[in-house]
Amino acid sequence: MLGVLSGLGYYFKKPNLGLDIEGGVRLTYKMDLSKLSAEQRGNLSGIQANVVRTMVTRSTGALGVVEPLVQGKGSDEIIVELPGFTDEKKAKDTLKSTASIEWYWAKSVVTGAGSPRIFEIGKQTDFEGTPAYTFYRRGSDDEIKPGTPEYKTMIAGWDLILKGDDLIRAEAQPFGDSYIPTMQFSREGARKLEEWTRRNQRTQPQLAAVLDDVVIGIAPLKANTVLRDNAVIEGEFPKEYVIQLKELLNSGSLPVSLTMTSSQKVDPTIGKQALDKIIVAGVISFALIAAFLIVYYAFPGFVALIALGLYVLFTLTVMKWINATFSLAAIAGFILSVGMAVDANILVFERFKEEMKAGKSLMAAIELGFKRALPAIFDSNACTILTSIVLVNLGTGPVKGFASTLIIGVAISLFTAIVVTRSLLIFLVGSGIGNNPKFYALERNWFGEHLEYTADSKPFQIVNTAKKWFAISIISIVIFLPFWFIGGLKPSVEFRGGYEVELKAPTQSIGEVQQRLKAGNIDGANVKFAGSGDTRVAIVTVPLELGKADPNAAEAVATQVSTATGLPRPATGGSAFVGPAVQKETVQNAILGVVISAALIVLWLAFRFGVALGNFVVGLRFGLSAVLALIHDVFVVLGVTAVVGYFYGWEVSALFLTSMLTVIGFSVHDTIVIFDRIRENLRKPHTGEDFGNLVNRSITQSFARSLNTSMTVIATLAILLIWGTATPDLKLFCVTMLAGIISGTYSSIYNASPILYLWDKAVIKNKGEAHSIMGIARAENARARASQTLVEAPSSRAETNTDTTGKTYGQVRRRASAVKNSKIELDD
Repeated sequence: MLGVLSGLGYYFKKPNLGLDIEGGVRLTYKMDLSKLSAEQRGNLSGIQANVVRTMVTRSTGALGVVEPLVQGKGSDEIIVELPGFTDEKKAKDTLKSTASIEWYWAKSVVTGAGSPRIFEIGKQTDFEGTPAYTFYRRGSDDEIKPGTPEYKTMIAGWDLILKGDDLIRAEAQPFGDSYIPTMQFSREGARKLEEWTRRNQRTQPQLAAVLDDVVIGIAPLKANTVLRDNAVIEGEFPKEYVIQLKELLNSGSLPVSLTMTSSQKVDPTIGKQALDKIIVAGVISFALIAAFLIVYYAFPGFVALIALGLYVLFTLTVMKWINATFSLAAIAGFILSVGMAVDANILVFERFKEEMKAGKSLMAAIELGFKRALPAIFDSNACTILTSIVLVNLGTGPVKGFASTLIIGVAISLFTAIVVTRSLLIFLVGSGIGNNPKFYALERNWFGEHLEYTADSKPFQIVNTAKKWFAISIISIVIFLPFWFIGGLKPSVEFRGGYEVELKAPTQSIGEVQQRLKAGNIDGANVKFAGSGDTRVAIVTVPLELGKADPNAAEAVATQVSTATGLPRPATGGSAFVGPAVQKETVQNAILGVVISAALIVLWLAFRFGVALGNFVVGLRFGLSAVLALIHDVFVVLGVTAVVGYFYGWEVSALFLTSMLTVIGFSVHDTIVIFDRIRENLRKPHTGEDFGNLVNRSITQSFARSLNTSMTVIATLAILLIWGTATPDLKLFCVTMLAGIISGTYSSIYNASPILYLWDKAVIKNKGEAHSIMGIARAENARARASQTLVEAPSSRAETNTDTTGKTYGQVRRRASAVKNSKIELDD
């Protein structure tokens, strides 16, 4: 076990940590497709891949980031993450440029020979970090500055001589105390430049170097000079700019212009503090799960613990192999997946105990426990994977990391729980080590197993008292409603758009900071806290209107907020900007995520239960009943979110969407356990039993395992919340997951099954008994028995084997009943 924990620590100490741990910069860009041809628009994926490659080269070359994360999103977006890099301005200046330097004949500018033209050269100035030239219209004192429409119109009237593709390499040439940029051109570029200089060498025309619609150098062609394969950009340049320009140009040009839609600078201080906390929480969680397995399930629990240790190592190995990034959300997802991995073992062990109590032999009980628990395990994990796939496709950054980790974890947990645990148990029992029934703690019924239905007891009365349970569900929603209407649901910067600023606030309260913001005429801002002690910060979310959706205004907004509150910014303080485009997309993805996840779950359950019962429409009833019960869970989660948002300022973020969709997947888990028992009981209903009693019986038989499977995840989340969260987003994630799983456990027992029962009653009333679930199940069972009879009938006759000469050399006679009876122990 110590080896497992050491391995865990080893992997977490690897340098490939997420942006929210190491700090750094995250930038989102949208490609400008307006200048692309129809042919180029047909190859957007290729253009996007080209942009990603160039961004990686710039990040490693010009910025020096060791392991940047650059990925495409959709067909026209690029997301760049630079862990450990905190110079946000330099990152923006380096990555925004197309790096397609162009050389123009500035024929509207006064020549070196003094020939009159429309424009005159102004002064060299700084434009967004780029040394740039301004111009004047002759006879006017109005300066034409970079970025203005007139400036761009002026350049558009010049003749293009060379374009970015004609450049082979850029260098930084020493010049006095600084450097100047030099360019080396291709053979074709040299030919075009030579032809132009030979035609114009007597008139001393102006030759301008233009980068991203900004003139970075302009000088007259010297008399009797012929330029060929190289040129120098004259002017006064900071040393750092020339070196950065060289790296930028050598990294390659972008095929399209990019528009920044969001930016985020993350403070590493809180992230490193959070990492320590979340690892401690993970170790505590693993120890608690280990103690539960051994104490409650004894010998099979010990075997499951071995499988769980292998699960941890397998998962970490796979994540290392695919070079996964360990963000805080991904680590939380991994710890949560450990808690969820126990569920399969619990379902198997509870079923195994049930078979042992029914009089099965030890080996037969093990085989039956795995066999009969497998459908519920498979279906519930499939639903979790489906919702996680939705998150991978709709989310970015931490959301994608969490979902990817969960998918890997769930897939590996299926292998370790079903294959590893089963193989170890069978081996140990077969070898005589574990063949004592006392090793299996059959008498431990601490969590409701003694309430389970037996032949001599009456099942819980659930579906026939549905109104009571529905009333409790409605009350659990209504009590939270007031917090919805008094501002409890607070959208984060991702959902509302705007700016996010971090301020040092070791002792201040939310109310105090908000009062200062209002006094400084900053309305509509939200305040929440992260960290503790001297590293405690106030995170202020400011509406979009203050900076008017300008990504370059983030620093100005941060200064304004700091001045208004009187609170300083941390030396490496975080900040963020989210523009309207990203805000709109985030809202759409949140809605799409819930709708698509619900639809996939309905279709999956409809298929699985439809195949089992021979009727897709009946399967659809199961799927829709499960999803309708989820409505209760969604509203409860939103209500709890409104409460903590009102009191603590926690905001609904993309990570909240993650918890919501994970709750949807996990809430269906317990519903599937009960529905699977209904499906099993439909094959062998009691004599004269109606559907209501069958459902009540199924709920009663599944009651303890529903509680046990939820408890391990609830305990894991509680530990994460108490010891493992230092950021508001992670705290809200754990709170909403806790609320959702507790609510989901209730709704799977008291909502989903009653909905299915009432739906079935409505079908009987409108279409008759034959269309009910019991009626369809009886018909399917009759067809199955008829098919089995047809297959087994020949085996009741004598079987005679003959050789090629027709002589009889042996005869074997077996009755079909004998064959059937030989299978009773494993199939009954």
